[in-house]
This record gives sequence, C-alpha cells and structure tokens, in this order.
Amino acid sequence: NKKSAGGTLKEAKASGLNPHFTFESFVTGKANQLACAAAMQVAENPGKAYNPLFIYGGVGLGKTHLIQAIGNHLKHIQPDAKIKYLHAERYVSDVVKAYENKSFDAFKKNYHSLDLLLIDDIQFFAKKNRTQEEFFYAFNTLIENKKQIIITCDSYPKEIEGVDERLRTRFSWGLTVAIEPPELEMRVAILLKKAEENKMKISEEVAFFIAKQIRSNVRELEGALNRILAMSNFTKSAIDIHLAKDALKDLIAVRGRQVSVENIQKTVAEYFKIKISDMLSKKRSRNYSKPRQLAMALTRELTNLSFPEIGEAYGGRHHTTVMHACEEIEQLRLSNQSIAQDLGILKQVLKG
Repeated sequence: NKKSAGGTLKEAKASGLNPHFTFESFVTGKANQLACAAAMQVAENPGKAYNPLFIYGGVGLGKTHLIQAIGNHLKHIQPDAKIKYLHAERYVSDVVKAYENKSFDAFKKNYHSLDLLLIDDIQFFAKKNRTQEEFFYAFNTLIENKKQIIITCDSYPKEIEGVDERLRTRFSWGLTVAIEPPELEMRVAILLKKAEENKMKISEEVAFFIAKQIRSNVRELEGALNRILAMSNFTKSAIDIHLAKDALKDLIAVRGRQVSVENIQKTVAEYFKIKISDMLSKKRSRNYSKPRQLAMALTRELTNLSFPEIGEAYGGRHHTTVMHACEEIEQLRLSNQSIAQDLGILKQVLKG
C-alpha cells in the first residue's frame, strides 16, 4: 500500500522522499542493470553491502528515482530508520545557515545521526570548501557507524572538478556504478509503463516510433509521450503513428539535422584517407587506431549514443574500449596540438 511504500505525507516531507519513486515503478534494462542490482542490495543491507554507493550518469536517466527507491524500501522494512534525501544544493544551503546562525551542533546532530543519507548531484559541492569540510566529517562519522551513504553525480568520482581529493577518494571506497542512456527496448518498456501510469494505452508501434526519435534520456522520453497524450486529448483522436508524428514533428526536424554515426565514420575515414572497413576492423596499427579513437570520441560528443551502442557501431567493441578511447582523446586534445586541430576541423565539417 501507499503508506508502507513512502510513509505519511509528514514523513515524506521530513525524509525528502517522493513516495512514487519505488523499485516497482523503475524500469530496468542493460543501461541500468548493475546500478539497480546494487541499489536493491543496499536497500536490503544498508551499511553492509556497498558503502558508499556512488551512482553516476547524465541528466534524466533515473538516478534520483533509483536512490529514492532505496530510501522508500528501507522506510518500508524499517519504519523507524532515520532517512534523509536531499539535493547537494540543499546541503550547501544548510551549511551556510548553520554557519550564519552558529548552529553547527544542531546541524551535526541532524546529519550525523542518520541511518541513510541520500545526496543527489554531488558535483554541486565544487569549490564550496566549507561544505566539503562539513561533508567530510559527516561522511566519516556515518561510515564509522556503519550507516549507509548513497551519492549521485554527473561524472565518475575521480573526474569531479573542484572537489577535494580526500573526498573523491572516499567516494570510491564502496561501489561505483554508471547509468547509461537507455537502449531501444528499454525506451519502449519505459514508454509503455508511463502510458499505463497515465491510464492511457499506446501500441508497441507508437512506442517504438517515439523510442527511435528520442535516444538521450528518460526525461525527454516522458516529455515526448506527454506531448502525444496532450494532442490526443485536445483533438479527441486515438493515439496512432500519424498523431505521434504530428505531435513530435519539430523534434523530428531537429533530429534530422543531427550528426549520425555513419556520417562521422565516413568523414573521419575520408579525412585520414583510410577505408571505413579498416577503421572498424581489429587492425591495431596507429594509422587505423588513432582515427578510430577520434571517431569514437566524436560519436560520443555529437550523438546521443551510449558507450555500448558506440562499441557496437565500431566493429562490436566493448563499451570500456570506447570509454578508454574518449578519455585518451580528451587528454591528447589538451596536450597534442595536431590532435586538437584534427578534432576542430572534423567538428566543423560534421556540424556544417
């Protein structure tokens, strides 16, 4: 029932949890499988399994939903547990208030006595030294007391800029998992579930059509579905492929102007005077490996494809190979003028 999943409205306000964000309403797929499995394990054994649990990924991929599901689950199995979910900016403002009101004892009592602390978008701690110092103490206290900490971020712990090294190191103490943009089947499943939650029925054909147009994140998928539902309501028309195309026509026009992976491969191969087949092959010579890495990095930057999807498009390579290529090209861009120039020219050609 609703009460057991998220507690009363008063409890929800105190904990900051949205009772609708549960594991039951979270759609899983390859893109978030590991993160979801880790979250479920932590929800069952807080403070024991992975501490801290650090979940990173782009905007609108379901990080907030997933970590709040942990809080709601724990509230259900341990109603007396002290749980707090908040956005990192809220923590920053709490530190500022405590500083202004000289009320650090109350602040510490509040945060250091929790059983579960869920902090969203930790990158907002960047360059906030006082906040980082206070969080460092809270972090150490909670971990020592075997209390669970869960953090989300838009990047890998070691890559967060403006955050103290000792904090970044601590973020990696437990388990770090990524949430990728959802693959096609998962996007379809999300749309069908969201339509059902809205008491609307859409066919798989319409769901596939939307999913093929919107590849980047769950939030944009929901936005596209809401447009279609609204148009159906306004025009009193059934939801079919024609209505979907009409509702999303401006989105489709924008996508038509976006860069495709095929276009990137063709442009990079022509630029380096090599065959596309060689670039996609397993050949390791620098003549092919460097253009291949550049093309992968450009695909990551200029399209909405996830690491696994890019790997698939480049000769069925593993997603970690793509991640490594992107990291290497980023480092070379800063240290190697010739690579920086190649990237600049290729981007100009591709973006027109």
